[in-house]
Amino acid sequence: MATDGTERKPLTHIPASEFGRELLRAEFTQRPNYANCNCGSYGHVPQRIIQAQNEFVKERELDPDNWYRFPEGEESKYFRAVRRLSEFLGTDKNNLVMVENVSTGVTTVLRSIKFAAGDKILINSHTFTAVEYSVEHLVKITPGIEMVSFDLQLPINKQVDLIDQFKRAIEGNPGIRVVMLDHITSSSAILTPVKPIIDWCHERDILVVVDGAHAAGQLPINLEEIGADYYLGNLHKWLFAPRGCSFIYVQPKHHDWTYPLVVAHNHFKDTLADRFLPSATRDNTPYLVVPECIDFHNSTGGLSVIYERNQALVTAAQEMLAAAWGTEVYPVTADCRAPFMGLVRIPKILEENLPVDLHSADLLMKALCDKGAFVVFSPSDGGMWARIAAHVWNSMEDYHVVRDLVLEMTQEVAAIKKINLSVEH
Repeated sequence: MATDGTERKPLTHIPASEFGRELLRAEFTQRPNYANCNCGSYGHVPQRIIQAQNEFVKERELDPDNWYRFPEGEESKYFRAVRRLSEFLGTDKNNLVMVENVSTGVTTVLRSIKFAAGDKILINSHTFTAVEYSVEHLVKITPGIEMVSFDLQLPINKQVDLIDQFKRAIEGNPGIRVVMLDHITSSSAILTPVKPIIDWCHERDILVVVDGAHAAGQLPINLEEIGADYYLGNLHKWLFAPRGCSFIYVQPKHHDWTYPLVVAHNHFKDTLADRFLPSATRDNTPYLVVPECIDFHNSTGGLSVIYERNQALVTAAQEMLAAAWGTEVYPVTADCRAPFMGLVRIPKILEENLPVDLHSADLLMKALCDKGAFVVFSPSDGGMWARIAAHVWNSMEDYHVVRDLVLEMTQEVAAIKKINLSVEH
């Protein structure tokens, strides 16, 4: 029961036959005549989750002191959410803490690890930009440590190709202390076989930090089996959570020296879980609705059902777009591609008449958004690519919309170049 007396409609099983536009109408809000093919950036929150979040907001405002000061308020609800999430991710609740996003998590972890002069941190050409910047900043303020980056080579024909590239980079750079791994790369949707790389690194006393921003809700995850020293993940992308809802997994042997970035009242508590209790002055309700998000995920049949359907939809959409645009899909094999995301090269006329850079990618995204659809455009390996994504509200009709609008854009290059993306300060 909500605090305003209304009731959320009961959650029932949602059959796969209702996925697509029927589910979009029933459970989500979206601007009319719009094809959202980009769950991989900001996700999409079901209305029932927003309602559950609003109920917590109203409860908090009825008695803020009781909410923040005493265990029956926010604290108990927070630990309820952590318990459910730990079960979903295959770890003990004491190994998980909640943070605002993976970027916050990466910086938290890097500031907690003890580095010595001569230590190196390994990234690669597909590392997420915010992660790269976090490493770069740490190097600037920590005397004697170094960032090493290697170019991830395409095509990737099998998982062992990826594994071997990491091994060669590490063996060629003595002194690697930490390896930064993307479970799924953001701009290129490459699925990294993280466990064999982690095991190989641990045999050499190398720490591994996994950026799992795209994993929860898209991949089956058992954090204890993966075995990373630290694993960071978002819940807003694929698990239906409100934005500002992420987690850090910390191996027990690292608990004692892992601390929040901001020094607050709980900073010197004895346990990891207590040190990371959320601050009272930010809105923590995205964390509190994690159980409801997992329930919604399960109501669709769970990951086995979603995985099979979304993977097939992305594969079919990739092939359809590549044929319509006269281009190609990204050169990685199916077992090395994220199940819910894939890349297609944009039409040649656009690539030839716009610089292959981030600014052009932004122009293309704005042009497509104004027309009524969204995918991420990104430069990679000498070309410009459209990253499409699929979740339960998407259907093939969405990618037909993208197909047709991008073909329209091939006749509008001059107008695209004139798009103003600046903001007045």
